[in-house]
This record gives sequence, C-alpha cells and structure tokens, in this order.
Amino acid sequence: MKKHYCLILITMIFSLFLLGCKQDALLADNVQLQSFSFEPASNPGLKDAVYGTIEGQHISIRVPNSVDITKAVPSFKGTSEKMIAYVGKNIQESGVTAVDLSKATVYRFVTPNGMSEYSVSAQKSGSILSFGFYAADNPDYLFRDYPATISKLDIKVDLPVDADITKLVARYTVNDGTVLKSNGADFKSKETILDYSNPQTLTLQDLESGTSENFVVQVGRLTAPVWTAMQLPDFLQINNVAEAGLEINPINNQPYVSVQFSGSTDDLRKGLITAFNSESKQWETLGNGSGFTPTRADYISLDFSKQGIPYVAFRDYTAGTNAQYASLMKYENNSWSFVGEQQGSFNRVNYLTLKLDENDVPYLGYVFSRASSPYPSRGTYAESLRNGKWTGQSFAQSTTGWFSKMFRGRDDKLYYVVMDLTSGTASRKPSVYRLENGAWNLVGNVIVGPAESNSGGISIDLDVKEDGQIYMVYQSNSPAYKTFVMHWNGSSWKQLGDGISQTTSSSANRDNVAIRIHPDGRIFLAYGDAINGIKVCTYNEATGNWNTAVQVSPENGNKFVMQISNQGIPYLITVINSKAALFKYDIPGL
Repeated sequence: MKKHYCLILITMIFSLFLLGCKQDALLADNVQLQSFSFEPASNPGLKDAVYGTIEGQHISIRVPNSVDITKAVPSFKGTSEKMIAYVGKNIQESGVTAVDLSKATVYRFVTPNGMSEYSVSAQKSGSILSFGFYAADNPDYLFRDYPATISKLDIKVDLPVDADITKLVARYTVNDGTVLKSNGADFKSKETILDYSNPQTLTLQDLESGTSENFVVQVGRLTAPVWTAMQLPDFLQINNVAEAGLEINPINNQPYVSVQFSGSTDDLRKGLITAFNSESKQWETLGNGSGFTPTRADYISLDFSKQGIPYVAFRDYTAGTNAQYASLMKYENNSWSFVGEQQGSFNRVNYLTLKLDENDVPYLGYVFSRASSPYPSRGTYAESLRNGKWTGQSFAQSTTGWFSKMFRGRDDKLYYVVMDLTSGTASRKPSVYRLENGAWNLVGNVIVGPAESNSGGISIDLDVKEDGQIYMVYQSNSPAYKTFVMHWNGSSWKQLGDGISQTTSSSANRDNVAIRIHPDGRIFLAYGDAINGIKVCTYNEATGNWNTAVQVSPENGNKFVMQISNQGIPYLITVINSKAALFKYDIPGL
C-alpha cells in the first residue's frame, strides 16, 4: 500500500514538474530506452518475443498477426528503474497497458532527472487481408457469396447447412511480398480446392522479414433456411388484388411482383409492378403508383431480357376493336413504353404468358377467348414479335385447350404446355411442346399423366433442368383431388413420386400448384390444401418419393407462383384473403 502511495505521489510531482518546466534543457532527451518489445506473456497467441529496433528517438517494430495492432501490449525497459511512461496524458505500464499502434504513437519516458520522447512506427506483418467462399468460384456448391471474418490468426466463415464443403475454392487477398501455402504447396486464390470439413492451416510467408505465421480456417454452419413472409409495400396490404405474379431479375437476383388490383371499375383494375431494392430494403414501384397499364389489365405476365430489362404482357381492356387483345410493354429509363402496337396480338387472349427466348425475342402463348374459323374458340396459339410484327401458329395436335402456359427452362429453351381437350377421349391431361430452331415440337406424346387421372384442373406448372429433363405438375380433380408430378427423362414420361392427395371442398384449389428446380438440382413442389394451408416439399432421390411437406402458411392461397433465384433463394407468391402474400425460403438473418 505504501509503495502504491509513493508511486502516485511521484507521478503527481513529475506531472507538475513537466508542466511547469517544459523548456528546461535538463529534461530534454536524457532518458535512455534500452528495449521495446512484444512478449508472449502479455500478448496471448504470440509464440515468440518480437523486438523493436531503436534508432535515436525512433522505434520501429513489426506487429505479428497474432497481436491486434489496435490493442497491442508492449514491454519496455530503460536505464532507470524509476522511469514512468506516458502516451499523451495516460500512464503506460510495461507488459500491461494496451495501446493502438495502427496510428502514429509517441511515448514519453520520465525519470526524476529527465525526460525523453520516442516515436513508434509499427508495421503489421504481411497478412491475409480478405478471405471467403464465392458463388462464382464454387458454382456447384454455393449460390451466394460468403466473406470470412479474420481475427488475428483465425479465419471463420459460416456456410449453409446443406452446402458441400469438401471441395471448396477460396478467394483471398494478401499484402505484397507475401506467399500463402497449404501443406507446403502454393495456395492459389480462386484455384486451390480443399476439404474444409476440418480446420485448414494456411502458412503465410513474409518474404521481406523471412517470418511466417499459420492462419487457421474454420467453416461453421448457418441456421437451416425457413419459410417466412416478406413484407410487401403498404399499398399492397391496403388494396385488394385479383391476381399476383412473381419473377426474379437475372442481373440483381431480386424479386419483382406484379399485381392486378380488384375494383368496381376498369380504372381501378390496372396492373402494377414493384421491385425489391436489396440496398435500401424497400419496394420500389416501376412507373405510375396507381398502375402502369392504360386501364384494366389481367393475365399480367412479366419476364426479363438478358440485360435485366423488364417486359410485361397483359390482356388490355382499352376500348376499341381490339379490346382484350394482348399488349406488350418494357421498362427503360424509368418509364414504360409499348413494344410493337398496343393490343397487337393475333386474337383475344385467355391464360396469357410472356417469355423471352435466348435471343430476347418476345413470345406470347395463350388460348383464344374468341376466334373465327378455322380456329376453334379455345384454340391454342403462340406468336413472336420480330421487326415490329407478330407472327404465330396454332398447335395442330392440341387445337383446343382448357389452359395454357409458356415457360423458359434452365436449358434456356421455351416450352408451351396446354391442358389438352383435343384428344376426343374422356381424358383431359397436359401436352408439352418445346421450341427448337423456330418450330414447336411435341415432347413425347399428348395427354401426359397417370392412369388414375381422368380430368386435369385448370393450372399446370413446369420447370426444366439444364440437361432438358422436364418436371411438370398439375392437379387432377377426377376421380379424386390429387397433385401429380410428371417427369420427362429425355425419352419418356413417368410419374415422379406418389400423387399427393389434397383435402378440398370444391375445384377452387385447382390453381394451387407450383414447381421449380433449385440451382443445386433439388425439386421444390408447392401445393394448396383447403384445410391445411400452403405446403412445400422437396423430392428425395434416395427414396424416390416426396419428403415431408413444410407448412408455409396455415391459410390457403389462390394461384401459386414460385421462383428460385440464381442465388438459390426460393420465393412463392399467392393471394390470401384478396391480399398479395409473398414468402421467402432463406437463412434467418441473411
């Protein structure tokens, strides 16, 4: 206690002495510093002591990565045992007090007989500046980027619980004059493949100093993804909607939502499109907030060019000769404009779909709502816009459709599916066509579906893998309500897994199916159940059947649209109680 009191007293005397006699020549540069170092005992993680170089009144020292340069704890020794050290007005205790050496630092050493100032230049040893696992380097395993957290010699990065981490490629940056190695071999950014199931040790060699340090990379697992509701703009929570659609912009991987408002007049039933801004975390309306269409619009179908330009087709109710014909628009320079003539389709349209092909040529697919000979009133039709003119064709093998829809598969080809009424039999099942070299060709045979299905519902959904395998879902309502998925393996159609029974009181659930293929190859199936709400399941290749479904919402929706971004995030939109409802399957917090 007495010793501590004396130390405080001496400190106060010296402080007053320095303030009052700052210019006294006796106190200038006559305290000699003998050593300045980092010791393992004071800096956890440091293996060996690191000594600074003292030249005149300047100290140069290299800070290893195992020492946090902003919280370094130096040890120092002078010629006098009564020496007291300061940084600014703060006393520094050797081997105890931490200091930020990332910026210019001056130590003042004081004894009863004098004072000296030493400037410290701390240079951090060669280091790994950034590290992470990126989707572009690991296209088969990751669908978004995962930068690491670097703390001293520890590199930590969390990856999805279902990601294969046995063959990953890391991307990193290091200081100039350093080399990174793994097991003695060069560790190359964006090239070297390692198994990160267990911690990996990377050795960083500093060529200038000849020193090396071992960094340890540890991969953790993120929380499993879950389905959660996304907050939509306030106006979509206030206003009723008749239908809702969803597409993913291929450039920014963000969802775009299209809606048709419901109302008592045509002007209240316009179409509107809103896009999610990932930076502001806000929804932004494309065009007029009251709707981008001239008047009432339905069957709103959105797609994107390769450059991410939004295109939209809709049944246009503008009064005139061509009322209820299709119009096509695109959004550029913050405004919508017609592409080709307004209401320029060949005929009135039902079940309208827009898709752009691999060359960004717009295609429309639909069923005639009215037609003149030789076309039947429910004739199936597809047309494309070239040089400002629409040209198209009907489907000879499926002239009469109960429903139709167009798709672009992951193989970048266009597909047209129709709930076929042409066969003349008691069966009503889907037929699928693929666009190849400008011609629509039947895939396999007409009337695709299992024997236990006699009458298909009014909706079909379809997706295609990169190798051309097709997965198609529809609901059969006779002899029982069941959802069936059909698989085209390249040579024949076969049922995929068991049919899924659905509890329903009417045919109102016939639109509630959706299917999409994840970038990792998983098949996601969504279906509605009048009693048990909205469900999503995945296909299990090992069992050859569907995994147990997850309930997305206890309330049943009307008309499902599911999309999966190239970042591997599934989205599903529907209409619940006349309001658009958007759900997202993602890792919480990302």
